[in-house]
Amino acid sequence: MFSINREYVDRKTYDERIKTYQSIEYLQNPSGCSYAICIQSVLDTIALVLYFKEHGASVMLVRADTPLQTVMRLAEKAGCRIVIYDEIDQFHLIAEGEVSLSREAPSLLQFSSGTTGEPKLIERTWQSIDLEISSYNEAIQLDKAEVPIVLSSVTHSYGLLCGVLAAFQRGAEPIIVTAANPKLTLSVIRQLPAHIVYGVPAQLRMLDEMTGKRTLFHRLMTSGMPIPPGVFDELRQRTAFMMQQYGCSEAGCISISSQMDSHLDLGFALNHYQVTAGTDIEHPGEIVVRQSETIIHTADLGYMTTAGGLRYVSRMDDVINVSGLKVFPLEVEQIILQMPGVAESVVFRGIHPVMGEQVLCHVVADSQLTPDMIREWCIQQLPTYQVPAHISCVNNIPKSPTGKISRTQLEKEVTFR
Repeated sequence: MFSINREYVDRKTYDERIKTYQSIEYLQNPSGCSYAICIQSVLDTIALVLYFKEHGASVMLVRADTPLQTVMRLAEKAGCRIVIYDEIDQFHLIAEGEVSLSREAPSLLQFSSGTTGEPKLIERTWQSIDLEISSYNEAIQLDKAEVPIVLSSVTHSYGLLCGVLAAFQRGAEPIIVTAANPKLTLSVIRQLPAHIVYGVPAQLRMLDEMTGKRTLFHRLMTSGMPIPPGVFDELRQRTAFMMQQYGCSEAGCISISSQMDSHLDLGFALNHYQVTAGTDIEHPGEIVVRQSETIIHTADLGYMTTAGGLRYVSRMDDVINVSGLKVFPLEVEQIILQMPGVAESVVFRGIHPVMGEQVLCHVVADSQLTPDMIREWCIQQLPTYQVPAHISCVNNIPKSPTGKISRTQLEKEVTFR
């Protein structure tokens, strides 16, 4: 692993760190217990995950910048008994009477992002995660000499399972960039010509801009949210392999595109899943994932290509019904982002007390562009029912720590007068 102090760490270092846990009282005999981890050290976070996984304990990971009160509340809701907070030697016990959940098997515990409602607890057994990692490595076909450079947080499945644990399984040593420092990241990438960078669209775009659009990357992996078409077009020109993986909290990684042909290309399903969706772009359907008796409804709309690949269309909750006609926000955003001077765009639903559902839009754009100019662009490019009824030029579009935009939250903030 590569951390902010420029120190390489291999699996042996993790194993040595794990041995020290046996001398810490509350970490002894963890089998059957549930822990919540919210600490600053990425090294200890990963080592603790390995330790608890190997000793049959359940673990919930929380971002290191989360206040203790919030962590305690989440831990209690998840049925965790012990909270490790800030440093490895600082812990908090949750009263016995407040822990009511029992688990059939040791698991990785996560809360959904909550972008479409109240976050819910997701439990994935270590056994199911091992299956996912094996299927992931079979699908991605990376040599152990190709070094994962992980920009995404290891408190999320994308960074932890795909960036770190999958690398360990195939004998690679992942590098985790622990600081929001693009120059540091670029220096690492330039030293390692055979690399795969794990990031979200905003991180990858920042990297590209920092290079002055001169660096040629080996593999770039994006996930977490649809990559804007303009960003995809730029990055595809500067990487040998532009990749994307699709998943959800309940299933983990569902599919991988090893060489994207469009920004909505989700690739092919991992071999332990059967995936169904719509028949084509005009007839999308919910992406449904099946494994044996388990059926997971993703609440995403997509369709299957004739070759069996998966394409993304929209979140089901994000579809806007304008007088009986469906508007998919990504389609409208794609057109707006093609307008010179527009940097970002988010399209979401507004509910007018008389007119019903309407298309609304926030845009980050150059100062000379006005809402009327952007709307005129839309009128020239889109059917009338897809043209936003109201456009606001804003300085920024709020995002979650993982780079996601909550359209639901934007809807709540709209007031019609």
